[in-house]
Amino acid sequence: MEPRATVVLKPGKERKVRNNYPWIQRGEVARSEGQLTDGGLARLVSSEGAFLAVGTWNGESRFRFRVLTKQEEPIDEAFFAARFTQSSALRDGLVTGTNACRIVYSEADQLPGLMIDDYDGHFVVQVRSKGMESLKPVWLPALVSSLSPKSVYERSEMAGREEEGLGPYAGQLFGETPKEVEIDESGLRFVVPVTGGLKTGYYLDQRNTRRLFAERVSAGQKVLDAFCYTGAFSCYAARAGATTLGIDTHEGALALARRNAELNGLTCSFDMANVFDWLEQEPATKFDWIVLDPPAIAKSGAARDSLKWAVWKLVHRAIPHLADGGRLIVCSCSYQLDQREMIETARLAASDRGVRLFLEDVTIQDLDHPAAIQFPESLYLKCAWLRLG
Repeated sequence: MEPRATVVLKPGKERKVRNNYPWIQRGEVARSEGQLTDGGLARLVSSEGAFLAVGTWNGESRFRFRVLTKQEEPIDEAFFAARFTQSSALRDGLVTGTNACRIVYSEADQLPGLMIDDYDGHFVVQVRSKGMESLKPVWLPALVSSLSPKSVYERSEMAGREEEGLGPYAGQLFGETPKEVEIDESGLRFVVPVTGGLKTGYYLDQRNTRRLFAERVSAGQKVLDAFCYTGAFSCYAARAGATTLGIDTHEGALALARRNAELNGLTCSFDMANVFDWLEQEPATKFDWIVLDPPAIAKSGAARDSLKWAVWKLVHRAIPHLADGGRLIVCSCSYQLDQREMIETARLAASDRGVRLFLEDVTIQDLDHPAAIQFPESLYLKCAWLRLG
C-alpha cells in the first residue's frame, strides 16, 4: 500500500519526529495535500516540505498521525514481516523461564496501535488504532507467515478504541484458539483465559516484579495480595512458604486464582471484597507484605487527580495492616502518574498517618515491554517498594 496524501506540519514540529517521537497531535498539523482517509496511509513532511515519515492518519483522533517508518518505503506484507521478525528477535534470550511473552509492543516496536502477546504459540492481539485496523489485511498474513503462530485471536475491547472511531471487537483471526492456555513462569504454571480474561488474559508486564518479590519474601511471613486477579503474587509467595490472602472483587478472578494455586499444589486463601473497603476495616491481622496492584484507574491526563486520590487512599488504608517493618509494593499501570508523583502521593499518605515509609526499590514493566526513552508514554508500569519504619 502506498500513501496517497501528504500531511504538512507546523513550523518547528518536525523536531519531535526526527527525534523518534511517533505521534503527531491535532494542533501540530498545518494542512494536508491530497485526499486523506481515516485509517489510511499518508506521508509526513515538515513545513518546508522535507520528508519525515510514512504513517497512518485518523482525523477523528487527537493523535492524527502515527509514524510507521522514517523511510520512503511501501507498507506491504514484506514491511510487516520484517517488523515482526525484528521484534521477535529482540526478545530472544531477553525473557527466560517462561513460554509466554509480549512479542509486539506498539510504538516501542515501531508498530503503533498493535499489541501481540504470545501464550505458548497462541497469539492474542489488541488493535488500538484505526490505522492498524485498516492495515489488518496486510499485517495479519505477514504475522502468520513470519512467526508461525498456532493461532491468532483478537481482544480489542479497550475503551480507547472509541476515540479512534472504532467499536470493541473480539474474535478469531487465524487457526483455533482454546479458551484457556496453560503457561509456565519461573517453575509455576498458570491458566490464562485468553479469550475471556482481562486485557489479553494475564499480566505479563509484572513478571519482573513477581520474580524479585519471590526472592525477598520468606517462609512464615504473611502476604496480602490485593487486586489478585490470577493469584500470581499469591502463588509465588506460597511457594516461598508464606501465608497468603488474595482479594479481588470479581468471582471469576478468584475462581481462576484458586485454580492456579491448586495447579501448583499450593495452599492460598482468597476472598471476594472491594479492596478499598476491605482495607478500611480494623486490621484483624498484620501483614509482612502487602501488594497493591490495581487495574488502570486513569487513562487520560484529565483523570490524573482521581488516580492520585486512589493511590493515596490505598496506601493510607494499607498502612495500619502492615506489621512493624512490613513492606508495601504499590503499583500503577497508568502513564498519567509518573514515578515521582506516585512516590510523593505515598509520602503524603504516610505523613497523614504519622509514620515513616522508606523507598527500597522501584520496578517497571518487564523487558518484553520495552520502554523507549524517546517515547515516554511507553513506560507506564511503576512499582514502588516501600518499608514501614
